[in-house]
Amino acid sequence: MPTESRSAFLLVRSNGDLERASEELVAYLTIQRRHSPVSDFEALKGIWIDEEGVANLPCALGLPDAAGARRTVRILEATGINGIWMLCWLEAAASTVSRVDLVAALLACFGHEDTATLAARFIPVFAGAAPNSSVSAELQMLEARYPGLVLPAIYQDASGSLVLPSAQPHDKGR
Repeated sequence: MPTESRSAFLLVRSNGDLERASEELVAYLTIQRRHSPVSDFEALKGIWIDEEGVANLPCALGLPDAAGARRTVRILEATGINGIWMLCWLEAAASTVSRVDLVAALLACFGHEDTATLAARFIPVFAGAAPNSSVSAELQMLEARYPGLVLPAIYQDASGSLVLPSAQPHDKGR
């Protein structure tokens, strides 16, 4: 059986729920690690903040494939507090899902066309040890493709804790 971690994203109702979601996510991941030594939490791609999205959890997403077509990727498991936050595990390996493709799939899934008037936002999540150069390059790509939709990145430490913007020493103040 392959040990590659699955890709995951977090759906959160609002910015005000981020701290609660972060605390409860760490508690959940701690329990998961006791049952399975594989550190799947390293695969968290981002946080989709959308009150409608967290209330209407999808069962699959349509992600672009290498040939430019769409591939359906099921959500194998969702854990959280319904209506507030949900951690969604995709059937795809973490290495096969990019943040850019995830945002495109979430926009399509929830029927959002005009990002200028959209209340939903995406926060890219990176491992705490991610190289600054790759984080910067990916953030530039996300911002170019989805202007105004992407909030400043946050980091996930080795325990699974999310380092929220108020806790970051060099917050960009967006």
